[in-house]
Amino acid sequence: MIKTKDITRTAALTAVAVLLGYVESLFPPIAAGVKLGLANTVVLTSLYTQSVGKAWVIAILKVLLCMMLFGNASAFLYSLSGAIMSVFVMSIAKKTRQFSIVGVSSLGGVFHNMAQLLCAYFIIGKGVLFYMPVLLLSGIVCGILTGIAAHIIVKRRDLFGKE
Repeated sequence: MIKTKDITRTAALTAVAVLLGYVESLFPPIAAGVKLGLANTVVLTSLYTQSVGKAWVIAILKVLLCMMLFGNASAFLYSLSGAIMSVFVMSIAKKTRQFSIVGVSSLGGVFHNMAQLLCAYFIIGKGVLFYMPVLLLSGIVCGILTGIAAHIIVKRRDLFGKE
């Protein structure tokens, strides 16, 4: 049975993810198409404090809501492909217990960028592949930064309640 408290918590976390997505959209990218991924901190935190299912809900709703509020169709495709791959990989990495939260986040960042690159490859063509080293490096660096932020939040678990 779904509890009102769980729905409310998931909705609040989704709202925070959308807000962070909006704040991030106000700043220019670090490099062409490269952003820090602040909203991923919320998804990662949910993965560790709530459940895999709730992390999926937050990630997908964040993409849909951001697209409807301040995005466009092409950004939607890239965001959705990145979110799906990222949450999928982070869920598996967390389950193996072989990675810290920072490692899980880095994997999520790298696979998010690779999914977006693959999406761009099918839309634009193979010319986008030259950008792979930049996306790999930015996925690692941004993943480490968001992983550190999520680690700090998860340590303060009482903010989110326990499942």
